[in-house]
Amino acid sequence: MNTFKTVMLWIWQLPQNLMALVMLLVLQGETRHRLGSIRFYFLRTFPGGITLGEYIIVGTKQNLTVRHEFGHVLQSRYLGPLYLPVIGLPSLIHAWLNGVIGCCDRHSEGYYHFYTEKWADRLASINRNNKNRKT
Repeated sequence: MNTFKTVMLWIWQLPQNLMALVMLLVLQGETRHRLGSIRFYFLRTFPGGITLGEYIIVGTKQNLTVRHEFGHVLQSRYLGPLYLPVIGLPSLIHAWLNGVIGCCDRHSEGYYHFYTEKWADRLASINRNNKNRKT
């Protein structure tokens, strides 16, 4: 991606990119990778994963988790400043509710039944209902 597009994309996603930078100042990533404009941070003690703009923070290096989080990157790119209210906050509340009351236990997709997660899976070509997932 050329520099102009990278800068414009970063500005389009400014609220979540800034949140990611603040988070990364507090949490020190053990491993950092870069793929184009996307930055991956692996924190061994981080529960699950979070995507804020062009930044992915995960507690595992499992391919499926990283691919799912890339789906959230695409959501962020599509929605820009609407990502946090449309995806980020609902996803955070959903994760919290699942931890408190186990709201995902009755769904075959588990945690990934929720619209934010289902959409991220679809964007990343992940099919959790089929053991033969797309690559």
